Amino acid sequence: MQRAGNGFTLVETLIALAILGVALLLGMALVLSQPRMVKRMEAERQAFRAIEGTLEAIRGGAIPLVPAHFENFAFSAGSPVASDLTLSMDIRQVPTPPSLFQISLTAHYSIAGQRFDHRVDTLVWQPNPVEP
Repeated sequence: MQRAGNGFTLVETLIALAILGVALLLGMALVLSQPRMVKRMEAERQAFRAIEGTLEAIRGGAIPLVPAHFENFAFSAGSPVASDLTLSMDIRQVPTPPSLFQISLTAHYSIAGQRFDHRVDTLVWQPNPVEP
């Protein structure tokens, strides 16, 4: 049997369309998930900004070295993405030297019903800590 032309067969065309369809579906999945990824990254950025600001306040002596729970953070760039952002602070004194404290700050927030926690551990030196 001799071919009549140099074109594609029906089977070749269907396979090419199936491959193209799968590629388009994968591309659409990426495009549709992008706003969620941007929201999550913005919430993480705000959580780390809150942790950073709290650590600076602790180092500056504005916040005493006692275990605490912080809420209601104000952000300069619009409303927060994670409106339920809270921080919890745990303090542990390091045995030597006596003025060194280990601080654990944990940010708790949720995006689209999914709960996230980010923790930062650091050491802070205060020569005269405030007693609880």
